[in-house]
Amino acid sequence: KNPSTKKTFDRFIARVKLAENEYVTLGNYEDTAEDALGCYDINAQCYIDPSNDTSAIYRKANCLSIDTLAELMAKIVNVTWDNKVLRQISESSDSGLNPDLPSYMWMKSLLEDDGMVDVFRHFYPTAEARFTCWHQMKNMRYSNAGGRIDFTLVDKALLTHVELNNNALLRCGRSNPHDNPLGEEAALLAATASGLFVPGTFAGGGIADATKRALDTQFAGKAHSGMIYTPPSYSDHIAISLLMKTSFRVECAGNGELSLGGDASTRKAQPHKKQRSVASFFSAAGSKSSSTSSGSVSSSLSSSCSGGKRTIISQDINNNKPSKKKSIHSYFGESKGKSTKESAGNPNSTKFASSNKKSHTARNSVLKHFGKK
Repeated sequence: KNPSTKKTFDRFIARVKLAENEYVTLGNYEDTAEDALGCYDINAQCYIDPSNDTSAIYRKANCLSIDTLAELMAKIVNVTWDNKVLRQISESSDSGLNPDLPSYMWMKSLLEDDGMVDVFRHFYPTAEARFTCWHQMKNMRYSNAGGRIDFTLVDKALLTHVELNNNALLRCGRSNPHDNPLGEEAALLAATASGLFVPGTFAGGGIADATKRALDTQFAGKAHSGMIYTPPSYSDHIAISLLMKTSFRVECAGNGELSLGGDASTRKAQPHKKQRSVASFFSAAGSKSSSTSSGSVSSSLSSSCSGGKRTIISQDINNNKPSKKKSIHSYFGESKGKSTKESAGNPNSTKFASSNKKSHTARNSVLKHFGKK
């Protein structure tokens, strides 16, 4: 049950039968049974590349994430791997990112072919666990299990204009410098503001409120090229920063002012400028002419006096009936579908995405090897 709305809803989690009346749950609670079982599917996982409308493999067949593999070993085989073993597995030659992934190949071409430089990795080549994005619904930021997917790329020719950084400038979630700012502990402290950011409940209700002291940690520290740990309530991403020398403005701009070009390529790189402002949604009705079908006529405005008050009535000339008054929501469109189905049963009940149910489990799922038929 959502503590804020008091509505009940169904959540699903994978469950494996080990013996008679003995079960273990796997993974996290998800919105659908397919989502709960998805990470245990060892078929090749694909998506449609929008650039060329072709299918691209983002996870090859017979591959599992290291977290999923470790959970299966611990809960089903009773073998627990420590972080040292997990790192050895993840850094083995058979592990790692899929080199054929289009996004991986694109980023590689920017760095190797176009001569761009990843500024963060350039200044902090040995920094560990410095991520910019976490899964909010699973509270992954509070254990610092995320990914660095936000980058500042600079042309190699401009790298000399980037202000030199030192390790002490890396944010570590507190005012005092950390003994090892490049280590995993410092990264966790930075992500959680030394524990001031707390996870939300899985029962619902959204992200937990943060104190002013916690919110102010994003402003601690000197200007630098690195990461700005904005609060979880802002986004599942944090900000990244780039500090340039004064010489960049003087030498590259000449007159001390920088301006973007107006060529087609530059305009294409600024899609945000094509977006309408929020004020445009509140323009006066009838300010724009619109085409009508079957000879219908746009509404007219007439006034009537009643009790000394003047009212404006929008009227359809064809049927001589006043049109319905629009609410503010009508300017943003209406949802065609209805709200999701609510669970009518016990609000405390849990639905299990059992690995024995053929309707949900993938044909080639790793969970097919467990449990009795």
